[in-house]
This record gives sequence, structure tokens and C-alpha cells, in this order.
Amino acid sequence: MQKIKIFNNLTRSKEELKTVTPGLVKFYSCGPTTYDFLHVGNARALVVGDLFHRVMKSLGYQVTFVRNYTDVDDKIIDRANELKVSSIEHADRFVKECEKDMQYLGMIPATFTPKVTETMKEIIQMIEDLIKNGFAYEINGEVLYHVPLFKEYGKLSKVQLESLQHGIRVEVDGHKKHPSDFVLWKPAKSGEPFWESPWGNGRPGWHIECSAMAKKYLGKTIDLHHGGVDLQFPHHENEIAQSEAANSCEFCHTWAHNEFLNFGSEKMSKSLGNVVTIRKFVETYSGEVLRHILLSVHYRSKLDWSEEAIEKAVQEMERIHQFTIDLKKAFINGVIGEEMVTDLIVTEEKIKEELANDFNVPAAMGLFFGMIKDFNRVSKMGALNTNYAKKLREITSFIQESTGLVHKDAEDIMKKLNQTKKNLKGSSAGDEGQIEKLIEERKIARSTKNWARSDEIRAELTKLGVEVKDNPDGTVSWTYKA
Repeated sequence: MQKIKIFNNLTRSKEELKTVTPGLVKFYSCGPTTYDFLHVGNARALVVGDLFHRVMKSLGYQVTFVRNYTDVDDKIIDRANELKVSSIEHADRFVKECEKDMQYLGMIPATFTPKVTETMKEIIQMIEDLIKNGFAYEINGEVLYHVPLFKEYGKLSKVQLESLQHGIRVEVDGHKKHPSDFVLWKPAKSGEPFWESPWGNGRPGWHIECSAMAKKYLGKTIDLHHGGVDLQFPHHENEIAQSEAANSCEFCHTWAHNEFLNFGSEKMSKSLGNVVTIRKFVETYSGEVLRHILLSVHYRSKLDWSEEAIEKAVQEMERIHQFTIDLKKAFINGVIGEEMVTDLIVTEEKIKEELANDFNVPAAMGLFFGMIKDFNRVSKMGALNTNYAKKLREITSFIQESTGLVHKDAEDIMKKLNQTKKNLKGSSAGDEGQIEKLIEERKIARSTKNWARSDEIRAELTKLGVEVKDNPDGTVSWTYKA
């Protein structure tokens, strides 16, 4: 088991991951609100959570990973009312759509994926504990958390109570003891779903759900909590206040947050209207390309969304998967690369060190691309040494498991990438039937040594945005240029 260091936003420093039980990570990541199709900004948080899960498992940890679904929410109710369906039915539909998107993104299953509607008993119990411990109060069927009583409020977001900016879901009105007090339980309104409680029919506030689900599946104290940087306040700050006041112990050792995905100069959000849904992107380019883009920069750095980012991802993915194809076809039982096995062992350790260093995927992939470059150089010389080829496969398998950036069916990925390049070119991309016809005509010209016509056809193909490759075995392959 390799020790992992993570930048802990609670202390604003990189620290060795501390676990309650040695070798076991109790990990919670805030999941989506299921009211509509997810956009690629949502995808970044999902893929980063999946990356943490994969890397920790690959480096020898046992991981209990909880990622929730918020299936009771004002947005869900409003959208359901617009469509004249029940909010429970609407949320359930989009839970299923979220699951499809996660499959497209190559995510491995979380240990538990609870829903708010399945956790009402635990939510109500935690609110009762907060009232009993003196941190919450009830007024006319509404229960609120009294923020000033929690003396460490603001320890994650580093803001003072007097200067706190209220989140979009925090209402300020006259019946609160303090303007920063937030809702734990809200009374039922006409046309909304509700559950029975000691304070009357109603439903939970936003923040209490994650505290209750984390406790239900991971216990009172967890090791790692993740979410987007926008959740740091008020959501995660309120989770800490609720959990520590209810349970009388530390809630979470380490808090990790991924940065925004920027669309131009603005963060991607539905309210700004600059939304690209995961589903639309997958239909046009593929989920594998989206995953690669989202992991192309460190999770704590902003990611600029652009056509250039898509093109760069395609180029890198082609390098990776052409390598896996070439490695599969390479002649083995030779001597080429024999002296490089020791270097590969060092490279493997460095890759693991980078991933253990706050999940530094770009640095790890830089080492992997260096390995591919060396392979491309030496594989032209003859049959590869068996141990050299074996170690290449081991490292490639590790990258596949730990990052999800190497895919098993390389030939299928190459076809998807070719389609992506065609879609990027739009109407300027040549028709595939026309291209195949020209390729065949060029074969005939070359077989009859009509080099002038062969060169003319290559020039035509270039104008159509096509790159032609004459393979050593006499076959011809082509791809759209990125």
C-alpha cells in the first residue's frame, strides 16, 4: 500500500491521508441533483470522484465509496410540476439518466449510491439529535440549525460568521434567531412530496441529507470528502456543523475540492446558458474523449473548455491506443529493450508516486507518454525482449485501472476518435464513400507504378482532411486529421 498525500482544504495544506481504520478509506462524494440531464461541468466532479476511488484502490487501499443522489429538491419539484408528473417519478427518471452518463464516462461503481428518499429515517433522527443537543430549534413545523452555537463555523471556508454570504438555498427572514441559521426540515406545501416527522409533514433541507447519508454508510467520522469547489460554502461548511454537533466528534479528516470547468471566461452552469450536456457531447464525440479532457489538467486547476481541448485529447488518445495496438502486434522473444526493463521499473514507481501525490494525473501521464515514445523508437529494430514487453503491459494495465484513460478495445476507440475528428471538421470533412473510392484508386495507381496519379490522389485526400498511411504489410489505412 502506497501512502497518499492530498491537499486538505480544511488546513490549506498537502497532508498524508489519515484513515480511521488502517488501509481502509471511508470516502464520500457529493452526487448530482436529479432534475435534468447533467452537463459537462457536472461531469468533472463525477470523474474526479471516480479518479480518487480508482487511484486509492490501485495503490492498495480498501475503499468504501459513497456517492449520493439528491432526489428531493426545489428544482426537481418545479420541473416535475412543469411536466405535470410526480417529483418522485421525475427524479427517478433522471437517476437512471445519470447512471447512463456515468457508464459513458467509464466510471467504476461506487460502493453505495443512496438517495435522499431512502434516507428519511436517518435524516429525521439526526435532526432530533441536533435539537436534543441544543443546536437546532423548531418554529411552526420548520426546524433550523442555530449557527452561532457552533463555535468552529467557518473552519472550512475560512470566513467569519458576520461576513458569510448566504447560499441560494438559504433564506433570510424574521423568524430566524440569526440570519445565518439554515433549514433542516421544512413544512409541506401544497403539491409537494412530504414525509411524516415529529414536527409535522415536510421534507428535509439541502444540507442535512449528506450528513445523514455519510453517517449511515460510513459512520460518524469519515476519512475523505469530495465535491466541487462551489460546495465548500455553504454546503460542506453546514455538513461539518450538523455532523459534529449531532455526533460530538470530528466529521471528516480531509476535504478535497475540484475546480470549475470554464466556458470562455465564465464557469459552466445552466443559469448562464453556456451548457453542453454530457449526453450531447457523448453523442457527438464519445464519453472516452470527455473523460480524457476532464483529466487533462490537475483536479485543483481550472479547466478551460474549448475545441482545442477536444483536439488535444483526441491526439493523446490516438497515441495511447495506437501504442496498445502496436504492442499487441509486436514480435516478442527477442533482445530489443532488454536493457530498458530496469528503467521501466523506475518509471512505474514514478507514475505511482505522482498519482499518490494529490492524484497528479498530468504528471503520471507525462511519464507514460515518455514510455510510449521509447517503445515507438525501439520497436522498429526487431523482436522485443519478453520481460520488456511484459513490463510495458503491466504499466499500461495499471494506468487503465487507476485512471480509466486506457481502454480495452483499442480498435473501437480508434474508430470513435476518427468519427470525433470528422465531427470536429463538420461540413468540411470528406464523405467516407468518396474517401474509400480514392484510396482504392490510389492503390491501383501505385500497383501500376503511376506515381504521378498516386500523388494527385494523395493531394485530393489532403484537401478532404484525410491522412493516409501506407503500412509495412502492404495495407493502407486512413484517418481524418485532427
